[in-house]
Parts: sequence; structure tokens; C-alpha cells
Amino acid sequence: MTWKQNGIRHDTKNNRVRLSKGANHKEHPRAREYILVEYETRPGVTVENLQQVRAVYDQAKERWELHLVCKDEIETPDPPGNETAGIDLGISNFAAIAYSTEDADLYPGNRLKQDGYYFPKEIAKCDDSSSDRVTRLHKKWSERRAHFFHALAKHIVERCVEKGVGRINVGDLEGVRKDENGDSKNWGKHGNLDLHGWAFDRFTNILEYKAKVEGIEVVGVSERDTSKTCCICGKEDDSQRVERGLYVCETCNAAFNADVNGAENIRLNITESNSESAPSLGEDRSTGWLAQPGVYLYDLSGGFQPQEQVVDSKP
Repeated sequence: MTWKQNGIRHDTKNNRVRLSKGANHKEHPRAREYILVEYETRPGVTVENLQQVRAVYDQAKERWELHLVCKDEIETPDPPGNETAGIDLGISNFAAIAYSTEDADLYPGNRLKQDGYYFPKEIAKCDDSSSDRVTRLHKKWSERRAHFFHALAKHIVERCVEKGVGRINVGDLEGVRKDENGDSKNWGKHGNLDLHGWAFDRFTNILEYKAKVEGIEVVGVSERDTSKTCCICGKEDDSQRVERGLYVCETCNAAFNADVNGAENIRLNITESNSESAPSLGEDRSTGWLAQPGVYLYDLSGGFQPQEQVVDSKP
């Protein structure tokens, strides 16, 4: 159960929190009924700017706990460096990130997709949509997805700090679920399930605040034409993405990972800088890293772990 600010009265002098009961828990909807809680803090800890109070049941200790969520202002440090990274968000690969240091990483979204198929099927088996089992399944699904997002954002920020990144360009996916007429896109049964369960905006918010703690700026840039433009020569052609994980440019005879190509174009922000300009990478840069990005697989207990480099990513 969660109480928001309008249901909380915080007495900072006496370390007490008054929590209003919900209308469905009162004898009368307008009755002034509440729960009064006293708390103790460790030396040097002050509870202020209280935003939320959450009642959480600890199964290991078999008891209820109250979690106090406070807003804390922290000083933003100087950025780790002046480099820029680009992130292309997707479904098969949830994130592809390109660095200016001739390096790239892929983060497959297999775990999210597996959960996206498993939990709805288990929920559909329940006769009563309001049953305890359905509630537990929704809760577990939400917790697993949140853990994935936080672990991924943390790993990306750590990698950016290692590489001296001070700015992250992220593809702006606003409106991706709508067509030109404003209607919902139809990608088929499984495609719609993936598309409408794709919480890219939630992940971007998590990434933004984790990056800010390290002094890294997160900027949303247009994704227009980034998936069909060659990041080496700037040639734009829909047919060059021959497979979901492979991009082949007939102009410069290059073949590399399609998601990394998109991430590099986002890093360069080709929409703003003009994709028809001279080759993006320059003659002094190699292209091998575009075809062989590092792959990090997600494990529930260990987070993201590196996998051997691969030539291209398959769904």
C-alpha cells in the first residue's frame, strides 16, 4: 500500500507520520480516521521532504514495514569527460550503445520478452481477475521488469564513466506506438504485445537520474532515419537493413550490426547535423567494432554479464 503526499501529515519535531485511511477502510468516507506512526532514525539521519510512505510486507521476517520515501537534493559532480555516447532502444535488443572510443555494447531484451509472454499466459489461466494469485503475478512481473531497468541503467552509466562520457544521446521514441494518422499501429499479435509492453519511457527516466548522479547529461534526440542511414558514408536506403540484426551498405560495401549503426547515428545526431554530409566516422577510424559489439546478457542474480563478441545480433 502506498500513501502519497495528500494522505500524509509529517511531524518532524516528534518523528511521527500520520497516514490517512483510504475511503474504503473508513466507517464513513469523510471520517477523519488515520494511522499514527512513530519512527526512530540512525544518528545523523534526518527525515524531511517526505514524498511517499509505502507499507511493504517482509516475507523473510514475517512483518510489515513502512518505507519513507524522501526527496533529497544532491550536488551534481563534474562530468567524467567530454565524450558522447548514443543509445538506440529496441525490442529484440533492448539497448544498443555506441561510444566515440570505437566501441559498442548490445543488451538483448530476451528476459523482458520471456516475462512478457509468460506472465500474461499465467494470468489468463486464472478464473478470477481479482484473485490473490493474479495480484501476485502482476506484482512479480512488475518487480522483475523494474529490476531489469535499474540494473541496465546502472551498467550503462558505469560503462560511460569508464569511457569518459559526459553526454548520452538517446533516441526519442515519443509517438512510436502511433501511425501518421494518430491511430495505434498494428504489428500483429506478438508484435503488438511487444510494442505496447515496451516501457522505453520508464527506462529513460531511470537512466536520466542515475546518469545525473555521475554528472552525465541525457539528451533525447530524433530517431528519424537513424536505422536506414549508413553511419560510415551517410547513404540513406530502406533496403540496406537486410535482416533485423544486419545492415549492409552497397555504397561503401560495409556490413555491420544494424542496432549499433542506429546507435552511432544517434550519437552523431545525424538528423540535426545533416545525414547527407561527409562520412560520419572519418578515414582515421576503424569499423570492426560496428560488426562486433560487446554483448551483455542479463541474469537475475548477477545482473549483466559479458558474452563473447558476435558478428550480428539475431532476435
